[in-house]
Amino acid sequence: FNKEVFISWRLKKKALECLSRERGTVYKERGGRLSVCLAYPNLYSLGMSNLGFQVVYHLLNSRDDVVCERVFLPSKEDIVEFKRTNTPLFSLESQRPIPDFDIIAFSISFEEDYLNILRMFDIAGLPFLSRERDKKQPLVMAGGVAPSLNPEPIADFFDLFAIGEAEEFIPEFMDAFKEAHNKAKTKEDLLYMLSKIEGVYAPVFYKVSYEGNIIKEFSPVIEGINARIKSRKIKKLDDFPIPAARILTRDTTFSNTHLLEISRGCGRGCRFCAAGFIYLPPRERSLKTIMDNISKGMEDTKKIGLVGSAVSEYTDLKPLCRTALQKGGEITLSSLRLDVLDEELLKLLKEGGYKTITIAPEAGSERLRDVINKRISEKEILESIALISRAGIQKLKLYFIIGLPTETIEDIEAIVNLVLKIKTVMQGSLITLSVNPFIPKPVTPFQWRGYEDIKSLKNKIGIIKNGLKNKKGIKLSFLSLREGYIQTLLSVGDRRVGKILASAYTKGWKEAFKNAEPSPDFYVNRPKDFSESLPWDFIDTGIKKEYLWKECKRALKGKTTPPCDVGRCARCGVCIV
Repeated sequence: FNKEVFISWRLKKKALECLSRERGTVYKERGGRLSVCLAYPNLYSLGMSNLGFQVVYHLLNSRDDVVCERVFLPSKEDIVEFKRTNTPLFSLESQRPIPDFDIIAFSISFEEDYLNILRMFDIAGLPFLSRERDKKQPLVMAGGVAPSLNPEPIADFFDLFAIGEAEEFIPEFMDAFKEAHNKAKTKEDLLYMLSKIEGVYAPVFYKVSYEGNIIKEFSPVIEGINARIKSRKIKKLDDFPIPAARILTRDTTFSNTHLLEISRGCGRGCRFCAAGFIYLPPRERSLKTIMDNISKGMEDTKKIGLVGSAVSEYTDLKPLCRTALQKGGEITLSSLRLDVLDEELLKLLKEGGYKTITIAPEAGSERLRDVINKRISEKEILESIALISRAGIQKLKLYFIIGLPTETIEDIEAIVNLVLKIKTVMQGSLITLSVNPFIPKPVTPFQWRGYEDIKSLKNKIGIIKNGLKNKKGIKLSFLSLREGYIQTLLSVGDRRVGKILASAYTKGWKEAFKNAEPSPDFYVNRPKDFSESLPWDFIDTGIKKEYLWKECKRALKGKTTPPCDVGRCARCGVCIV
């Protein structure tokens, strides 16, 4: 990369000002170290609120032979300045152009950020396609929950993917890269050597053939490459240092909050939830480990954020909150389940600074909650709401999904009726209702279902709006149905969707859809059969495909499934009995 580049002083000054507001930033001399630019394909405020991103940053910087810096999607006004001054995208810590790093590693949580990846490539001056970049340019890789579920829609843009969890993977990968980078003569040589590491997926070594529009075969093109990629997963969280947000800043969603992952995975088995399946089995950290980390974190801030897929079900949640409060801390939880709330927990949360409780009934009727395996009755919901009201918490946020499998108009009307009953219980409260369309996700029982027709979804939204209009103390918000359509395309699409994505970046989604082959509807709205090869079937998550299909069939019959009996059952295939 040409090091004689112009860096806009205005952009550099903003980076320096941002750094000045941080505590815990790691600065290292480049020296002979491997250089990694950790990229988050969205704004700084969102990226620095992402605990996984911070964990990877510190895992890399914990190595003396690695220097890791960060880069984020610039704001709209800054993108204009980058373009106007021909400034290449640069890292935050040293303001070094990102093509000057050995590795550019993207941490991707959401499919909605895929267009931002191309935007960052564009500003950086990097070719979009992996095949157009050689060994002289950085290795461009990606990890995170979105590509670990299904990397295929962005497969052509990346040299390789890290599938699964990072803790064991990162040290193995960096050791291998250090050796392979010196030995390899070409980028293909480098990728071949790195493909020996469990969890590495290099798309260049796999071909996809089709029968009509459906995948016929997905297979390696050369010997020595695994036909399936095993997703990395750690068995015991306590075997690894607790992931904690060591960089504190006010410029995030969780301003100056010490984030701690206390658990991983959820055994409830909600059939629409990818996080509930990909992180199986559920795992918890010990109370002692967490308390030790909270004590250290409170030396910098009194705000403690507890993170996990099922935080409210953590075994020692109450003593954990109680101890933190006794030390003068404020507590927030990333998720709450209604059926675990009681007076004691709510009192602790209120003492910890809680002003708003966020809960997710997901569906209005008990029948449909059984379909999605939510397993909570209306009576239990209203009893929990009464507890919240008596605790003196007067702000409530409710999440519902529309377009779920087997949903009827009666189920939509049940959302309205349930919200009105909740409002009656919480008189004088402010209720914010967030309604999102159902997005079929890989590695869930509903991965074979389609996204509902937009006209039908609009009708359902109209019923909810009409049923709740002019009701004081109730606010409504809806995810754009078009955004839901695009998110479905990027969630369940195959490698051919990359062309649609690239076209959307240059021409917009409307034009991209016009010329797409096959039509986006093929991916988005079409239900699939068990016999069909799905784009992500080559990833071994440990969950049996047959189990997910069985759960799908149980859902359509309205049958529920009990939570995980960790280590003592073999129904999904994750636990070894």
